[in-house]
Amino acid sequence: MNREQMNARAEKLVQKAIQKIDEHPNDARAYYELGVLLTEFKDYEQAEQLLSRALGLFKDKGDLDLLNYGLGNVLYSTNYFQKAINYFNEVNGQELKDEAILMIAQCEYALGSYKKSLAYALTVNEDGKIKDIGAKKLIADDFFSLGDFQNAKKYFDLILAKEPHNFEVNFQRGIITLVLEGKKEADRYFEVAQKLDHKAFDKMKEQIIDIQKTIIAKQKK
Repeated sequence: MNREQMNARAEKLVQKAIQKIDEHPNDARAYYELGVLLTEFKDYEQAEQLLSRALGLFKDKGDLDLLNYGLGNVLYSTNYFQKAINYFNEVNGQELKDEAILMIAQCEYALGSYKKSLAYALTVNEDGKIKDIGAKKLIADDFFSLGDFQNAKKYFDLILAKEPHNFEVNFQRGIITLVLEGKKEADRYFEVAQKLDHKAFDKMKEQIIDIQKTIIAKQKK
């Protein structure tokens, strides 16, 4: 599908979503779905304006939760992480609460607040409410960023048990093994990562070299 075809498809989907709002102006989900589409097609300004206006049209708590969640996702997509957190915090109903908490965790991670991110992510993960791999990946990334490689290893292994061909996780697992056990043991992860995406591996290979240099320097002291 070329760019022209993609643009035509996007316009058709957006027009269909607008028509749904015209036909069902009291349906908050219609506004949310159009907001999702506009965000997907990177029309962030229109998505934010639409959902902000929609918040003033509804009073039902479930509708407000949905629109706040949608607006938070728009702002997350545009890297306004702190502003996004404010909207995710407005989500109180059980239907979207856990997803909103996980998004707050994602925002905190993006802001470099790894301890806060970890606390939020563990809340929904340990309750068993969020089943997707993304939650475990975020927890692993938080532990990794905090330098807690043992716990990061545990969560990366949980992901690899379900997604053995995940490039990023194999690469990060290799980094952890390189630090904790050495290059020989780490190579089994790096080899898998390289086979999965050799171009991405080549771009990230400098990290391996830097860590090896750091390890050697420490050994010499």
